[in-house]
Amino acid sequence: MAITNNYVPEKVNDYNAYLNGNLMIGVAASVEIPEIAQKSSDVEGIGINGTLDSPTIGQFESMEQEVQFNTLYSSAVDMLSPGEATDLTFRAAQQVLDKNGGYAYKSLRVVERGRVKKFKPGKIEKSEGMEAAVTIELTYIMIEVDGEQLIEIDKLNGVYKRRGVDMLANIRSLI
Repeated sequence: MAITNNYVPEKVNDYNAYLNGNLMIGVAASVEIPEIAQKSSDVEGIGINGTLDSPTIGQFESMEQEVQFNTLYSSAVDMLSPGEATDLTFRAAQQVLDKNGGYAYKSLRVVERGRVKKFKPGKIEKSEGMEAAVTIELTYIMIEVDGEQLIEIDKLNGVYKRRGVDMLANIRSLI
């Protein structure tokens, strides 16, 4: 389904989370996708009235993904192997209003890879969730809507693509 003006984006209808391709059970009701921020530095000098915060194309700040769990469940513990990368995939059905009167759905897929940085076992309280969490330092993220890759960043392999276009090709040709 191509992006058109006939649809009004509304909400995520439902989603699932997968660890190494296996459905994760017990993940909390929401997952916040990490912010993607380019590294930057101040530029100032003759011809510049003040200071500019200049991004360095293709260089990114730390990206952390926290996954919260209702209780301590095997999926949380399965992420804790220090010798293996953690592969996460979030798949969602995005609900959109069709201006012609109905509803349509768009797929969302977020693929992430990284290493576990923190593990929070949570709390024990009668009749309440434990709020356990695992935090992963991401080295890879790819976001796709309806099969169209919107962004791909692979820090360890020098990949930065926007809508499938290699944003670093020009830089690599010069070095």
